[in-house]
Amino acid sequence: MQATSWDLRSLLSFGFWFAFLFWIIILLIPIFRILKRTGHSPVWSLLFVIPLVNVLALWVFAFKRWPVDQTQQRVDMTAVSQ
Repeated sequence: MQATSWDLRSLLSFGFWFAFLFWIIILLIPIFRILKRTGHSPVWSLLFVIPLVNVLALWVFAFKRWPVDQTQQRVDMTAVSQ
């Protein structure tokens, strides 16, 4: 039996790539922008594609000191010293 161009394997492959692109558009773009606003490198958003690493990265970013917080602390110290 000869396979046609639209057999089950090609549909599964298309579905995988469609889901992958959907995942990137829905999740990575907002994560990219959030990391950029908080002062982190937006390249870190690629960690959220890797299973289990994404959960670990979320916990690390939730509890680490952010560059934006350090800048705010310097501004507050300058205001107190004046």
